[in-house]
Amino acid sequence: MAVVRGHHRGDRVAVDRDVGRVRLAPRTVVDRAVPDDDVGHRRAILGAVSKPLADVVDRSIADERTLKRELVLACRILAGEGHADNIYGHVSARLAGADTIWMKGSGVGLDEVREEHLVRVDLEGDRLEGWSRRHEEWPIHTELIRARPDVLSVVHTHPKFGIAFAARGLDLRPVSHEGSFFWPPGVPTYTVSSDLIRTKAQGETLARVLGAARAIFLRNHGIAVVGGSIAEAAYAAILLERAAELQLLAQPSPDARVHHTSEDEARRKREIFYPGAIRASFEYLARKHGLVDR
Repeated sequence: MAVVRGHHRGDRVAVDRDVGRVRLAPRTVVDRAVPDDDVGHRRAILGAVSKPLADVVDRSIADERTLKRELVLACRILAGEGHADNIYGHVSARLAGADTIWMKGSGVGLDEVREEHLVRVDLEGDRLEGWSRRHEEWPIHTELIRARPDVLSVVHTHPKFGIAFAARGLDLRPVSHEGSFFWPPGVPTYTVSSDLIRTKAQGETLARVLGAARAIFLRNHGIAVVGGSIAEAAYAAILLERAAELQLLAQPSPDARVHHTSEDEARRKREIFYPGAIRASFEYLARKHGLVDR
């Protein structure tokens, strides 16, 4: 496996192509954490969480080189956090305003992705760059991005708790902080089919069911998660799997009573997931899985 070396520019992770670890400078985005006494800033955060993703997430990626490096990092983090499924599952990203996306190519696992495995495709699914085959389910990425201008990254994986949760026919509730991240409006479930999303028409239907939500369950299949940055989409996928696991533990049967917080409380809990915290968590997970120099 290649080693990733690099450095940290502002809030961006830099990773060299022919290596396998990322080096982060001592000062990261953690330095921008909201001070406990900064009440005004915290109120601003609370007001921001109801805005489109494009208005509230960290937009530090401004070039394709950085985007590809962070995309590799996201794939490997997801693998380490329970989203690996043989050679299946994929992550995509685009620069703001771009009409093409970079995504993980077919034939490799999330845990072994390198820059050379990425492919660039347009919104019609035509491969423009890269030697890997594109995944058959490219319409998940292109149609969600086409329908949601605020989305810059899409994750599609097959995590076990997410699959079990949707198969049980449960509705995700704010049972935990992780569940609160998705409230409101919650997480819808795509029930049209459990087949692969191979066509634009299927992708368009998926986008309609997703609506303004951050994530969607694909019953008997997996999950799709969107974000205004690669870090946000990857971290949201991790939060969704954790939320599904916790609710399954708390609600062993569909008719079991389970307490969950109110919508207002869920909004307040979401304060902890402000953009700087998401970025810091993403970098922590990279360190946790040995993907960056500590």
